[in-house]
Amino acid sequence: MRDRGPYLRTCFVGFSYLLAALGVACLIFGAVIPLAAGILVVTALAVCFTLEIHKKIPVIPPIRLSLWVAGLVILPLIYFTIKPPVLDLAVWSLIFILLTRFVFKSELNDYLYGYLISIVCLLIGAIFIQDLIFGILFLSFYLVLCWCLMFYNMMVERVGTHCPPAGFRRAGENETTGLSLFALSSIIILASFLLTAAIFISFPRLGLGFLSLDSGKEQISGFSSRVELGDVGRIKQNDSVVMRVEFHKNGKAFRPTSKVLWRGVSLDHYDGTTWFSTMPPAWSTFNRGDRGVPLFAVPAPREMVVQDMYMETFDSPVVFTYGIPIKLEGTFKSILMDQGFSLKTIDHRTGPRRFTFISDVGHPVTNYPNPVYFNSRHLFPKRFLQLPEISPRIRRLAQTLTKNSDSPALAANKILFHLKNNYGYSLDLKRTSQVSALDDFLFERKEGHCEYFASAMAVLLRLNGIPSRIINGFAGSEWNDLGQYMVVRQAHAHSWVEAYIEGQGWQVYDPTPSDPSAAAPSTNLLASRLDLMKLYWQRYIIRYSTEDQIQLANYFNRETQNFKNRWKEWKIPSLKEILDFFRNRPMSLIAVIAVLLGWRLWTYKFQWRGSPWGSRLPIAVQIYRQMLGRLEAQGIIKPKNETHLEFLASLTGLPLEKREAIESITRFYERHRFGKLPFSPGEQARIRSLIRQI
Repeated sequence: MRDRGPYLRTCFVGFSYLLAALGVACLIFGAVIPLAAGILVVTALAVCFTLEIHKKIPVIPPIRLSLWVAGLVILPLIYFTIKPPVLDLAVWSLIFILLTRFVFKSELNDYLYGYLISIVCLLIGAIFIQDLIFGILFLSFYLVLCWCLMFYNMMVERVGTHCPPAGFRRAGENETTGLSLFALSSIIILASFLLTAAIFISFPRLGLGFLSLDSGKEQISGFSSRVELGDVGRIKQNDSVVMRVEFHKNGKAFRPTSKVLWRGVSLDHYDGTTWFSTMPPAWSTFNRGDRGVPLFAVPAPREMVVQDMYMETFDSPVVFTYGIPIKLEGTFKSILMDQGFSLKTIDHRTGPRRFTFISDVGHPVTNYPNPVYFNSRHLFPKRFLQLPEISPRIRRLAQTLTKNSDSPALAANKILFHLKNNYGYSLDLKRTSQVSALDDFLFERKEGHCEYFASAMAVLLRLNGIPSRIINGFAGSEWNDLGQYMVVRQAHAHSWVEAYIEGQGWQVYDPTPSDPSAAAPSTNLLASRLDLMKLYWQRYIIRYSTEDQIQLANYFNRETQNFKNRWKEWKIPSLKEILDFFRNRPMSLIAVIAVLLGWRLWTYKFQWRGSPWGSRLPIAVQIYRQMLGRLEAQGIIKPKNETHLEFLASLTGLPLEKREAIESITRFYERHRFGKLPFSPGEQARIRSLIRQI
């Protein structure tokens, strides 16, 4: 039994629209366009598909105006008058051209423009899609695009690339495609896709989109409002990258000279096993684009540094800060700060982010001068002196480490010295007794990781009447010399203490000793290069943000204004000034002559055969091609494999007058193209009048 399938025309039209719908789907899932607008566009594509199946469209455009050329005038006008986001303007322009291309077509070749626009939509959507759906969309798009090109070439073999709508509207409607064609092509396409995917996965997009789902990461619990003792230790066992940070000072690359503490969440309440944050929000605000979000005012800044932070996919809304942050910009819609000065994004976005801080890093041991946020002073210091039930052993230790006459600063330093010099570092989380976690750490094991050291110091400080809180964040020290930036990994997760010292503000105390078993930062050149490639991918591809677009727009605004100013100052030179200019610069005159000559030769490109230095096409050929062009506009296409006489013989259904005119022109072409006969007087004029009749 014969393997039958759908009709050729149905496959060609259907896959063309399916490709466009997949491109729009990429924009929808990437949140580039709203869901409602995307559904409307897909509905419009479905309507156009129905009309084309019923041969109502496409039609020849009513005016001969290129949308691309018109866009060069209209789009800048829209941008500088309405000033919409650059990305929105570009995307909706593409969608408009895509829809109009389905309705209006001058020739079969116009389908390729639709394929190109769909590919651009896929690329734009891929920048923003950060989950498994991108893999599904990409594979589907790849498969459908291959089928589109396959059926497009089959249509070209039947009607040619320049066939108008009237000619290809019915082409292939009675020809079936075998189902085996789809099976064989699918196997070949998928095989090529697997090869492409292998190359793609080796590219530094690792950790982004659907490719990051194989990491098997658990939800990050060390950076939330509830942190159980041991959570940070589990994070430290993961070596994946959290962020990469570039530092600039006075416009030049800058490398911090000491260990950098990236401040994350602030925790004030302790119940014996878990730290909580009971501090309510102080304020929240929307991102104001290039104006950024002002944070803290520093009256006398010591060392101002710009930090460009490129965050990988990280299951926490916390924004990590180094130094006293003064201003924040980035790829977030809104941000919140609680009364413990911790920053969090509240726009529920996932995937990589970009933040830019302007910070004063000249206060290594002081974070903020205020005890609490300005409108919450009545909460201080009771909140930061809260304690659960504490064992007598811990109370005695707090009393023996300090004296009543000690100042808060001296008492804090004594506690810090005791923990740093009498305890060891370990990531072993096993309990050795049934006593409380702190009792076990302080008196039984006498070793642990940063979370235990920080908790112990905070409790000992509070027992001595010193307000304190736990800070969970990262301690950054790994430096990439090739790219001049800092690499922060989950293994760098860290906990430390902030204690409020009257007259000095919140002071930073890190009681954790160094880990003797910790490996030194890798200096492997290949690993450094691969990590640098990932940073470039984040910076220039994944996180080409609205701020980057604003900077680009500002650049064009400045250049436009400069051009206007120069235009106003410009005056038409006199003939004497022009002659003097070329007299003093003879090479400029030669260049102008060369450009004019090149332009003149270019105008003959489609009239001359071979290179521009060849001979012009014979007049008989020019006239015959003019006739074929007029016939193509009426849907009458000469197949490439037919001779001029075979084509003439096939025109049996035309009106007698038109067929006689075509026959006269064909005979004229045959006599002078192949017979090389001379022209008789008035013959060319008579033949050209016949073309006008056609």
